[in-house]
Amino acid sequence: MARNRILIADPNPAVRQTLLDLLQEDAETVSTVDNAEAVAGTATALSANIIVLGMNFKGATGFDIARRLRQAGCPAQIIIVSAHESSDLARAAVAVGASAYVFMSRLLDDLPAAVDTVCEGKTFEPAP
Repeated sequence: MARNRILIADPNPAVRQTLLDLLQEDAETVSTVDNAEAVAGTATALSANIIVLGMNFKGATGFDIARRLRQAGCPAQIIIVSAHESSDLARAAVAVGASAYVFMSRLLDDLPAAVDTVCEGKTFEPAP
């Protein structure tokens, strides 16, 4: 089975490091960016099959970025990670093109499950 090529995009260095620590063992490549403008270009250069997006960038949300990536034809699976624990937001994430929405409070359990789920071509939403 091919290993994942993952891009982590979040403006917070502590969040990027936490996500990197959780994902790097099961990935071929993990790269990080800290701004919304760099996501599409870095995902393309990396040939990322998974993009893990934070929610709060300067001038854009994770939803905005996911929508732009889908409109541009980006084939990567998108996982949005957020401190906002809302099933409505999880459904909204899927509506804009994300394949998963993960609550920060459940990151340790749900992020690996979300990666596995989206790699199978399925959608992951957190349990209520």
